[in-house]
Amino acid sequence: MRNVGYISVLLTNPNYPTTNSLLRTIIQEFELEKTSKAYKENLDIFKTHLYQQAVTNKKTVVLIIDEAQTLRIPLLEMLRQIINYETNDMKLLQLVLFSQEQLRTKLTHPMARNFRSRIAMASTLEAMGHNEHAEMIDFRWRVASGNQQHPFTPEAIQAIYVNSKGMPREACIIADNSLLAAFLANKKIVDKETVDNAYADRVENIGEDKPPSEAKKHHMIKKK
Repeated sequence: MRNVGYISVLLTNPNYPTTNSLLRTIIQEFELEKTSKAYKENLDIFKTHLYQQAVTNKKTVVLIIDEAQTLRIPLLEMLRQIINYETNDMKLLQLVLFSQEQLRTKLTHPMARNFRSRIAMASTLEAMGHNEHAEMIDFRWRVASGNQQHPFTPEAIQAIYVNSKGMPREACIIADNSLLAAFLANKKIVDKETVDNAYADRVENIGEDKPPSEAKKHHMIKKK
């Protein structure tokens, strides 16, 4: 996504086998045609690009990474290297990480100390309240369906909330599975029984997610 003052790239799957493969992907996402098989050369290519955009073109360059909990320590170290690029007056790259709770644990590793010391701001997405949860489902349905009324009964909404423990991602998965179950059963309304059965099937097939803190599932870390 680009606008007048910003250049931003979203990377949704950062779990690459090597630091160079991740770096090459980042370079390509920023629409640079040239990459190298050599890690050091790729660092130089990316640094030159950052300098041109941030200093010459006066743009804020932002790299956004989703599912950051999948990043291994060597990949975090590579990210630390590229966010260290700066002039006397400014950082050349802003890094924003979206992750699940596992990243917080990973950052306590001694080898992640240098990366952790560069975190400028961190926040946690708390579990939703019941009203927020219901509004989220209603909003997502209206966006997907063209502003139609969603098919979930109030009891079904409550069941999704209880089974997901208020966690947005889990709630969306349960709601989606419930819609599929209702479709297969030729139901036009999603009731509590359908939701409970969909959740039970999910638990049976993949187990129940039990995060270290039920109130803190996702967090965002911003680097600058």
